[in-house]
Amino acid sequence: MPFFHHQGAELHYTLAGDGPPLVLLHGFGSSQLDWELQAAEFGAHFQLIMPDFRGFGDSSKDAPPFSVEQFSEDLWALLDHLKIQRFSMLGYSLGGAVAFDASVSQPERVDRLVLVNTWPSFRADTFKKKRELWTRRTLVRLSGMPQMARVLGKRLFPESGQEALRATFEERYSKNDKAVYLKLLNTLPTWSVREQINRLAMPILVVGAEHDYTPFSEKEAYVADMATATLVKIEGSRHGTPFDRSEEFNALVLGFLRDGL
Repeated sequence: MPFFHHQGAELHYTLAGDGPPLVLLHGFGSSQLDWELQAAEFGAHFQLIMPDFRGFGDSSKDAPPFSVEQFSEDLWALLDHLKIQRFSMLGYSLGGAVAFDASVSQPERVDRLVLVNTWPSFRADTFKKKRELWTRRTLVRLSGMPQMARVLGKRLFPESGQEALRATFEERYSKNDKAVYLKLLNTLPTWSVREQINRLAMPILVVGAEHDYTPFSEKEAYVADMATATLVKIEGSRHGTPFDRSEEFNALVLGFLRDGL
């Protein structure tokens, strides 16, 4: 397993496939294993760069800060280490926030950008968002990661036939480091690049699930500020679109990315 040392952390990453570089960025409380249902298909056309953010997966758990800004900085350091100058990027959930952050800082290096069930700001600017943040913090502090995993597993994969997806999610999510998880929850509400996304000029695909955590209208609002962005709704999907609608998702994303080849 390759590791890259940066600012006190051993950062785990995987390279797979062959072709133009494509960075895949995982969700909150997860790892590069988020891409199990995409790696084979995407790797047939692209060289995949799949990092674990510091604090998650096989990366260091004892090297703060744990924040979107730090994950973005780590990503740029890794890409420079690998001598990758230009690439496409796919970010899911928290990974989408990191993709936003990285893209506004060095937009000239990003060929194509895919953003999945994510936002350019994690500010807790509504009562619902404040309640969600408080609930997560309280649940993790009082009941730990296994209970958080069970609650989220039922929200993401509640349907009949999704039992295996739910079990896998809960098993992996429960292994998160509690201290890291809480520290990241504390930094997230301070992060936003909402006022900077109008400068992005690369082709952008935004994928939004019909039943994501936040209303589809929020994605419509920020997509309207990006002149080169296209928004696609995945009917029937929840927050875990790369899992619960993997075939539809893979075809959509590959079609968009291969348009640039």
